Amino acid sequence: MTLTRDQRLVLVSTALDMFLEGVFVTLPSVSALLSSIPSWATPLVFSTIPVGTLIGNLALGRLTDLRGRKSTYMAMLGVYALGALLILAFNSLYAVLAGLLITQTAMGGEVPIVLSYIVESAPADIKERLVVLITNVGNVGAVVISAVALAFGGLSAASGRAAIGALVAGAIAIMAVTRSMVPESRPWLSLRPEERGRVVLGAEARLWLALLTLMAISSVLTFGLLALSIGPEEFPSHALEIIMLYFAGEALGGLVAAAAIDRVGSRAFTLASFAGGFATSLAAIPALRAGLAPFMALLFVNGAFTETVWASRNVLESLSFPTTFRATGIALVRVAPYVLMLASFFATAGMGVVDFLWYATSMWALGLAASAAWMARGREVVGSPVAIRPEDLDRLRRRA
Repeated sequence: MTLTRDQRLVLVSTALDMFLEGVFVTLPSVSALLSSIPSWATPLVFSTIPVGTLIGNLALGRLTDLRGRKSTYMAMLGVYALGALLILAFNSLYAVLAGLLITQTAMGGEVPIVLSYIVESAPADIKERLVVLITNVGNVGAVVISAVALAFGGLSAASGRAAIGALVAGAIAIMAVTRSMVPESRPWLSLRPEERGRVVLGAEARLWLALLTLMAISSVLTFGLLALSIGPEEFPSHALEIIMLYFAGEALGGLVAAAAIDRVGSRAFTLASFAGGFATSLAAIPALRAGLAPFMALLFVNGAFTETVWASRNVLESLSFPTTFRATGIALVRVAPYVLMLASFFATAGMGVVDFLWYATSMWALGLAASAAWMARGREVVGSPVAIRPEDLDRLRRRA
């Protein structure tokens, strides 16, 4: 298939954006390893993830629908640069905390923009596959930064920070060029000014929003738990290898999702993904007790299922809302999960490893139940046209 110049620009730019997001999603863990952060401050470091993501979703998701995709997209580059500077240039707890909060805010706000841009710009017959492939680039970024931290952090913490800083600076510079060339979304431009940001949710759409939120709660509260929390705690000398292997599993899961979701269908693929995540979470306790090698093997498989869950969610969320409030809808799905994620940091702080893993398994069970309900009551979005206005969504539902 031949892509137009505008389509190529959007796809290249959003792929670069996901790479940078993968770099920044691991920065709380990498910062704790490469900066002089006292152990008592570790919960504060990780709390920047839900707080920043929540702020970004609430503010920027809505702004994207009201003011357009491109203006918000461009503004986020400066936010990323400021956050990265604070994290990497200053070996101070407060600078790192401020930088992490700023970068996580940018990441949270950019997900609705990126998903909206992809489905509104991609060719209709491959839009689901491109949503999966482009968002999967984030896992490549996470693997790369883990490898860089492992290679240069072995020399010194300062060398590790300098190498990561060079990687981030190069990515931001390239993105500044590509983002400046990206056109505004044509479906968004086709809306009348009074339609932009107009939210209309019927009874069935409210059910979909609730089910998507439950699936998001499940995946957000279980994202990276084995790699970012359990693994480094149980095997601290292998923390960076654990992170790198986990995200390698996620990268593989993204490729599987891209190859399978349009053949299997979004409903069945989502259900299978949550079932796999639930099963690997159940197996985590015996794998952990068996030692490092069995745990790492289980970790890789769990990472693959974690990514297929996120991939299927991204497809469902980006195509379940019309262009009038697509970014707002995507952001709304993410509000409750990140509020609960912040609460869970403190609620689970005193848990033992076994109790923590049972907690994670119960969260996977929640997502499995919600995906089963979507299988029964949700809409199949693969192959469905992109809805521009709420009435378009109604017509698509009646046609199905």
